Amino acid sequence: MTEEERKEAFLADFKELENALLSIAKIKEEGHVSFSRALNTIYYSRLHPLLSDYENYDFLKTAADLRNILSHENDVCIPTEEYLKKFHALKEEIVHPLDCYDVATKKIQTCYEDDTLLSVTKRMAYASLSHLPIVDSENHVLGIFSRSTVFDYLSLNESFVYSPETKISTFAEVTGIHDHLNETFFFVGRYEKVYKVYSYLKQKAHEKNLGLLLVSEHGKENEKLLGVISLTDLMKGNQEE
Repeated sequence: MTEEERKEAFLADFKELENALLSIAKIKEEGHVSFSRALNTIYYSRLHPLLSDYENYDFLKTAADLRNILSHENDVCIPTEEYLKKFHALKEEIVHPLDCYDVATKKIQTCYEDDTLLSVTKRMAYASLSHLPIVDSENHVLGIFSRSTVFDYLSLNESFVYSPETKISTFAEVTGIHDHLNETFFFVGRYEKVYKVYSYLKQKAHEKNLGLLLVSEHGKENEKLLGVISLTDLMKGNQEE
């Protein structure tokens, strides 16, 4: 893109984002409400998860300064392609937010309680998987088998002895959705917006790490599994914007 094309693309994105921020801020007063006023209202009132993040807030404050320079035909600075890509991605997340199902992996690899430990671990190693949902015949989630499951089970059952017939059901006390020792799993609805689930990533130091987000129709545990979202899926969704 030429400098003029980058300038025009930035100003167009900025205008679209400005309209969205004014809608979110809902400032009821006569006269023009500026982008910065709307942004500050959203940030300090915590009206939007993405805009409650200081890094995003600070980035958009700088963008407002850049817009003011460019809109006065003062081409002292022009956005780089990298800057434009970052601004566009954040704008898209706010203006056209993705649904969880949009970024989920839909061709889900799963396992059953009657599967053997050997067959499951081989499949995970071959496909470079860190987690496999354990499902029943109707694709309802019974638990999650992860790379740490055997370690967790051994820490609670020192007398465990492996055999080729050992089944996944053996590890039930540490594979339930809420039973993992160091990981946590959440169900989300297929139409829930991706930006809303970012809060699951901000775990406190004493809390468990996020393993997977499990997508069902309404985010209920008793519903069929429609997809899974890993941290990689979230990052890919962001890059595609």
